[in-house]
Amino acid sequence: MFDLGNHAQGVALSGRHLMIPCVIVMPKGTPSIKVRNVERLGATVVLHGVDFDEAKIECARLAQEKDLIFVPPYDDPLVIAGQGTVGMEILKQIPESQTLDRIFASVGGGGLVAGMSEYISRIGGPGTKIIGVETFDGDAMQKSLAHGARVTLDEVGPFSDGTAVKIVGEEPFRICKELSMEIIKADNDEICAAIKDIFEGKPINLSGNIARLIYIYIRYKVRHRACRCTRPCGVETLHYREQPA
Repeated sequence: MFDLGNHAQGVALSGRHLMIPCVIVMPKGTPSIKVRNVERLGATVVLHGVDFDEAKIECARLAQEKDLIFVPPYDDPLVIAGQGTVGMEILKQIPESQTLDRIFASVGGGGLVAGMSEYISRIGGPGTKIIGVETFDGDAMQKSLAHGARVTLDEVGPFSDGTAVKIVGEEPFRICKELSMEIIKADNDEICAAIKDIFEGKPINLSGNIARLIYIYIRYKVRHRACRCTRPCGVETLHYREQPA
């Protein structure tokens, strides 16, 4: 399979427990800590290409050449369903989850936000809305939704490396289009500001993906005078009420 981090570690961990050898293809620029974590879990890491899309092509080639099972990181109904269990965990962990107003989720290939949206639109409260968060230089989902079909970006910024995807998955796009997904974008300065603010308050090393969610949450909170928030599973959730100016 090919991936940049969390999904790769999940596949590696599953392979170790099931005693199934795993080969993970990652771009050459993948942070070394992610590479080490995948190797620590017993998988073989192949570094190839300058971005996610080149790694994907190499992964497909290796799968065919060595007769391996190709495991996509997001563009597969079962993978999307698995990622959607994050939505289930949120609803289980938050008291009075039916009153949740907004849940913010990072968008790369779209599997996480699509899976969560499918689950929460059926099980969550009627007023709960999922909002996807992208970067300005990695907004394939927003452009695709605006165009009505999947759009391939000419290039994608590497700062938020975990979601640096030039084209979203076919199935995630179908789901997000069907559910009229709202997308909000953050730029690199906003992401850096969130990393700095969190690190100064508590020495936690945040990824760009999580930092941008935090910044968007703060922006949304100020705009709507939010009164309460929670943050399970690295996904921002928000309770708010409109107040008179």
